Amino acid sequence: LVRTTPTGPLASPTPLASPTRASTIRCALDVIDPSYNLALGSVALGAIFGVPGSPLKSKVGAFVAGVPLALFGLFIAFQTTTLRFTFDDDSFALVKSDLSSTGENVVVGGENDWAYKKFVNYDFFPSESFPILVYFKETQTPEDQWNVGPGEQANSAEAIANGAKPGQVHFFPAIANVAALKSGFEVHGCAKI
Repeated sequence: LVRTTPTGPLASPTPLASPTRASTIRCALDVIDPSYNLALGSVALGAIFGVPGSPLKSKVGAFVAGVPLALFGLFIAFQTTTLRFTFDDDSFALVKSDLSSTGENVVVGGENDWAYKKFVNYDFFPSESFPILVYFKETQTPEDQWNVGPGEQANSAEAIANGAKPGQVHFFPAIANVAALKSGFEVHGCAKI
């Protein structure tokens, strides 16, 4: 976990709404360290399965399994290098490594910035000790988007009956320090089922 005070374009203090007030608002920004574990693991599996004599005895089978795993690992390494997760005073965000905006969410639109008070759950899959995906669910996204993609199942009557809270589902690869993410969620009071 890296604690920073915004610099560059983010350093400009934001004036309060009242033009007669000379005060400014500044907030600390916690930038979560990247983790290359998922990328390295994927590339290693791609190398193991993608060579003749691998656990997949057939050369074709080794190539078919190894190449996609290695390419996936390279893609995850790129994402790990270019993206960061941050915690500020009131929200969790996905930003570029230079801390600039990533723009609109490609699936449901809107900034990739979510208020802590809008979280209804978070978790790590398959487990916190072996994270591949980080999951969170929030109610900030407009409700008409909640059933997009995996939200349809996550917000089904059966899921709600089993204790799930309705909201927009988000998954992202574990490209950041998971212990620091968990700590950030806990420190900022993000809801957890």
